[in-house]
Amino acid sequence: MIVCVCKSVSERQIKACLDAGATTLEDLQIDLGVALCCGKCGPYVQEMVSGVTPCCGRSCGGCCQSAQADATTEVVFTQRDLALAA
Repeated sequence: MIVCVCKSVSERQIKACLDAGATTLEDLQIDLGVALCCGKCGPYVQEMVSGVTPCCGRSCGGCCQSAQADATTEVVFTQRDLALAA
C-alpha cells in the first residue's frame, strides 16, 4: 500500500527501512522523503515508527482515533518543519 503519495513510498519500503535501522521519523524523512511535502502521511508514518497499529478504530490511547494521537501529530509537524527549515 502506498503511504506517501507525494514521494510514492510504500508501507513495505518504510518497514524495510525500519528493519534496516531507522528509528525516527526524521530517519525516514532523510532516507525516503516521507512527510516532507504535504505532510498528510506524517501521523501514519509516526505510528509505524512507534510500533503502534495504525487506526484500529478503537480509542485505546495508542492510535489515531485517540486523544494521544493529537500530541503525536504535533510532534510530527514540528519535526517536519525542522526538516524543511534545514
